[in-house]
Formats: sequence, C-alpha cells, structure tokens
Amino acid sequence: MKTLKLIFLAFLFSFISCNNKNTDKKNDSDLLARIQETKEIKVGYVSYPPGFIVDPNTKEKSGIFNDVLLAIAEDNNLKINYKEEVTWATMIESLKTGRVDLIANPVWATNERKKNADFSTPVYFSPIGIYVRENDHRFDNDRAKINDPKVKIAGVDGEINTIIGREDFPKAQLNPFPNNIDVAQLYLEIESGRKDVTFAEPMFAYDYMSKNPGKIKNIGKDNPIRSYPNSFMFKQNESRFKEFLDESINKLIENGKIDKIIKQYEPFEGAIINVKDSLARDIQ
Repeated sequence: MKTLKLIFLAFLFSFISCNNKNTDKKNDSDLLARIQETKEIKVGYVSYPPGFIVDPNTKEKSGIFNDVLLAIAEDNNLKINYKEEVTWATMIESLKTGRVDLIANPVWATNERKKNADFSTPVYFSPIGIYVRENDHRFDNDRAKINDPKVKIAGVDGEINTIIGREDFPKAQLNPFPNNIDVAQLYLEIESGRKDVTFAEPMFAYDYMSKNPGKIKNIGKDNPIRSYPNSFMFKQNESRFKEFLDESINKLIENGKIDKIIKQYEPFEGAIINVKDSLARDIQ
C-alpha cells in the first residue's frame, strides 16, 4: 500500500507540475516575441490627419505616426501590415481580440482609455485652445470668468468642447449641437455673437480662421486648457512591447528624426506641441 501511495503521489505531483507549465505558457502573451519571430506588426488605423493620412483614391498611407512607425520598422527589420481600418469606437476591441497588434494613428492617452489599453511614450501633444471673438477681451487674463450664467459655450454633443464646458465651467450656458454638424458652425456662432466661447484643437480652428481672418482668436495659445499626449495604443500587459516602442520612439526623438517628420506634416506652427517643448504637459 505504501508503495502504491508513493507512486500515486509522484504521479499527482508530476501532473500538477506539467499542468502549471502549460498554463504558464498559455498565459504568457509576449507580443514582442511574436513580432520578432514573424518580422511583422499588424496595425489598425483611423485616417486622422496629420497624424495618419489615408489617400481616398490610392489608399496610400502617410502622416506623422505612419512615418514614425515605418522608421521603427526599418530600424528593427520589421514589416508593417496594414491589417484593418478601425473606428474610434472599435479600435480597443480590435486590440483585445488580437486582430491587430497596434493602433497606428495618434490616440490621446486619456485616463479613461488607460483602463482598457496601454500606450507608448508620446510622439507629440495636442493643445486645446480657447476661442473667442477677436474683440472680446473679457477672458484674456482670467478664464475663470467663463464660468458665468451669462456666458454661452458653443459645443457639440460628446465632443471635447462640451466635456470641458461641463467640467470646468458648469455655471455657463451650454446647449450642445448634435454631432452631425460641421465644426465650422461653432466658430460662426462665436463670430456672430450668438455664442461666446468654444474649445478645440488648433488644427480644427485653423481652416476657419484662415478663411475668416480677424474674426476669432485663441486666448489659450500659450496656456492650453487641455493638452493630450498622442501615443501608439496597444493591448494591456505587454510590458516588453511597450519597452521596445518607448526605446524606439525616444531614439527617434533624440536623433531628430521625429522633429523632421513633424515639420514635414505640421500645417502651421503651434498646431501640435513637440515633446521637448516647455508646453509638452499632460493636462486632462
């Protein structure tokens, strides 16, 4: 009986040990190892100029993030596989299901998104400006004055202008437009005097301001009300892949290659914030 018990215990120990090893292998999701083995990064993307640009006719890819990713691939003898076009609503799910390894367009590394995905070190920052009429000086030196029941905020349902309005200036009037309106309508509302202020990325305001000079101004140019880090997004808990991406991006920052890429695509000075700029701060 003793011998049988010893044999049984030895068999049980061996079975548990082997099972644990198999479980460890199953749970060891090493994205970097797979990429190095296949020499390929599968990416999902959203067309979001100037960060990621898809030509509507040829489907050719370009833009800041695309060129940074191609530089990383070249430095590491990797190929970029443009696996699928995603949407802002589906990109995290594409990562979780493993259909793609990386989202190749710039994604704001917001606190909410960090609950479901991980991010590389920033490639650049997006400032959010404060836009008012050119001749309106009420808020020039004190933006807290926006928080007044007499002030009307121009916003779109679900967009950053409405979010900032509700979070920072709850006393102001805010009746958002539906999200199918042209963003130019917000600036027209301010110019006409129907609304007083809105919040937006400079790139969205630039087109309107260039076509309608002297009508609206950005009083947040030197002190943005928000500033978001633009990063590559990937699946959570891939620490080795994150280390690889961060080291690759930092190398391209230090050797000046990212700066050259940005200058190639930046539509005007101040559209984005370089990571070495004093304004490169995460303000959420």
